[in-house]
Amino acid sequence: MREPHCPVCGGGDITLYMKGVFDCESTSVMECNGCGLQFLDPMMSDEEEHEYYRNYYENQKTRHYKTLSVKDIQTGALKNYDRYKDIYLDLIKDKKDILEIGSGSGGFLRFVKGNSPKSSVVSIEKSESNRDFLKDGDFNGITFLNDLSQLGQESRFDLIAAFGVFEHIKNGVSFLEMVRRCLKDENSRLAMNIPNKRNPLVDLYHIDEFRKFSYMKQHYYTYTERSLEILAARTGYVIDKFNYMQVWGLDNHLSWLKNKRPQNFKIYTDIFSAETLKSYDNDLIKRKMTDLMMVVLKKS
Repeated sequence: MREPHCPVCGGGDITLYMKGVFDCESTSVMECNGCGLQFLDPMMSDEEEHEYYRNYYENQKTRHYKTLSVKDIQTGALKNYDRYKDIYLDLIKDKKDILEIGSGSGGFLRFVKGNSPKSSVVSIEKSESNRDFLKDGDFNGITFLNDLSQLGQESRFDLIAAFGVFEHIKNGVSFLEMVRRCLKDENSRLAMNIPNKRNPLVDLYHIDEFRKFSYMKQHYYTYTERSLEILAARTGYVIDKFNYMQVWGLDNHLSWLKNKRPQNFKIYTDIFSAETLKSYDNDLIKRKMTDLMMVVLKKS
């Protein structure tokens, strides 16, 4: 039996972090003690992955305490873009040509349309059901594609956004090299939102039920700053910045601490003032102990 090695740094100091994930008991989470990367073993085959994404949100229904439509998910996503508006406005500022890889429900497309209406936008979305939803929406002027391979050979962008995408990519090196060729120049940026390994429900509160909930067979990797720095250097990038954001706050965390599962947490939201909830999020952000991290890359 071969000894596992880290897919990013190549190190052989690998340990078993967890046996079984949310949607597959036979999948293990391995951890590199060198760069901190976590990765699934085994990963889905290409055929399994294709079938999974045919109807992505249908497969995600069991993760919600209530039934959500794609429109509901889009509305929730847009609220989070507005919540951290300064970060996202800084990303799209003066960006004439924008590519979004993995548009999902279209929350970021809505944000760009509302805040940078003159930008030319191309959307890539692999889920057939998501594409159908987006094409039926009010997205006049946006070009919709199924895959990166459909881009023209000369297509170049000022900003490439991939939010909630990179953890789904089995070959991160190949993806980063391909995307790099689509950046215009040294002023162009690639921005990616990915789950933060230091999620407070795992790293601070040690809730085993949430840990099992948060690792899924379509999230192949959980990255750290160090592992991303190594990947960037291997693929011709440098790190421009990291941004840390907290999507699920004190109200949600109290619910998980009490109920150990997804549940309506409005009772906790109503107890605390908006200032208290925001202060809690800001304290987590200062410590880089959040559920979401953004890495912004530029050409080296």
